[in-house]
Amino acid sequence: MRFVLPKGRLLRGSLEVLQRAGIELRPPGERRLVERVGNHEVLLARAFDVPVYVEYGVDVGITGSDVVEERGSDVLVPLELPFGKCRLSLAMPNENRVDPEDMDGYRVATKYPNVTGRFFEKLDVEVDILRLSGSIELAPKVGIADAIVDIVETGTTLRANGLVEVARVMDVSALLLVNRIAQKTKFEEINGLVLGIKEAIENGS
Repeated sequence: MRFVLPKGRLLRGSLEVLQRAGIELRPPGERRLVERVGNHEVLLARAFDVPVYVEYGVDVGITGSDVVEERGSDVLVPLELPFGKCRLSLAMPNENRVDPEDMDGYRVATKYPNVTGRFFEKLDVEVDILRLSGSIELAPKVGIADAIVDIVETGTTLRANGLVEVARVMDVSALLLVNRIAQKTKFEEINGLVLGIKEAIENGS
């Protein structure tokens, strides 16, 4: 099987949960993009790109539910995984705090324009969404946005930048993704993997 794993904070948990299910993998070494381990291949990619790799041919991937929701990729999601827990939240400077329902005409900076758009559509509130790819907390600080939608784990980064959470947009955790064609052509292998991971999670092993 071919696996695509996320660089960054989810990589360790991804390797551990697969190991508990009996799949021993190691990420590619520096400068290498693909690592072969026994009958498996491992690719490392940005978390945001993992669903795209899985949709277009890699058998199995792991990434956050925030990414899956934002990308809208056509993949199977057989399991939620017990790591990568955090939340996607709306935050703004404490001194300018308002409820989301009162944000008509506000500018919101985020890496998640689709999720953010749907959140405000449900509230029937029109906002101007500014797409940024990093250091989102800077946007209100320098005055280019009124609020942000971003991942929050402890809230420390928000507080350090004078921001407060106003609303939770969605809860986030790591997800197992499966390519739709691979689910049929490699049914036994993939089914065995899913059951193995499920059993490992339930047993807490």
